[in-house]
Amino acid sequence: MSNRYRALWISDVHLGSRDSEPQRLADFLAQNRADTVYLVGDIFDMKALAQGKGSWCQASSLLLGMLSELSSKTPEIIYVPGNHDAPMRSWAGKRLGNIRVEREWVHTAGDGRRYWVTHGDQFEHQIDVNPISYHIGDQSYYLMLRLNRWINYWRGRFDKPWWSLANHVKNRVQAARRMMNRFEEIAIRETGRRGLDGVICGHIHRATLRHGNCADHQVTYANCGDWVDSMSAVVEQHDGSLELLHWHRAPKIAHIMTEAVAA
Repeated sequence: MSNRYRALWISDVHLGSRDSEPQRLADFLAQNRADTVYLVGDIFDMKALAQGKGSWCQASSLLLGMLSELSSKTPEIIYVPGNHDAPMRSWAGKRLGNIRVEREWVHTAGDGRRYWVTHGDQFEHQIDVNPISYHIGDQSYYLMLRLNRWINYWRGRFDKPWWSLANHVKNRVQAARRMMNRFEEIAIRETGRRGLDGVICGHIHRATLRHGNCADHQVTYANCGDWVDSMSAVVEQHDGSLELLHWHRAPKIAHIMTEAVAA
């Protein structure tokens, strides 16, 4: 029996990259539905595919088919492209079948609160980061994702839940924590400046749900996380409250191992 929510947000699936986990997201979507589904950017990794660094596997095609089927059964699907699927931003204001493409969106929750839905890469541009440190951190993250695939392959063989090496390391490296905290502070500030009650974004691959103060009111910050590392999503219950879900169990659908992992 599937769970039904008022709204559901997923981001940073990175379909087409070697680190994507489409079979896990397909399993999640098979058991979690919503009246409105938001695709909050980097659903496709067009950058990796264009650079010849991607890998389109059978599980990616399976998930794409599921998203197509989902679009015909869900009242509203809104796709807000990110920096890795930036070419899709040229489709803003148009529809791809039953999927509406927008640069950003304001979601009104069941309790009347208004949330800014945006991928979030614009917040990163306001962070002062040493380019060399950023490059080293970026390459280290992708190395950890590669190691994580094999760690979780063997964990799965012994019926162990998904575990994130990258999150384990990021939460213990002061510079990484400082940059992500700064990202959240900027997002909260910009949301408050717009007079909205909260922001729901992705981009930095850190699933979070917290509150911050901006001027004279409280702002909710929600980050969907990703489907290469966090395996997480944000949902709205029917009373308007937000919840962060993690999907760390092994998928029950076919194609448990993608061709990218087997390569």
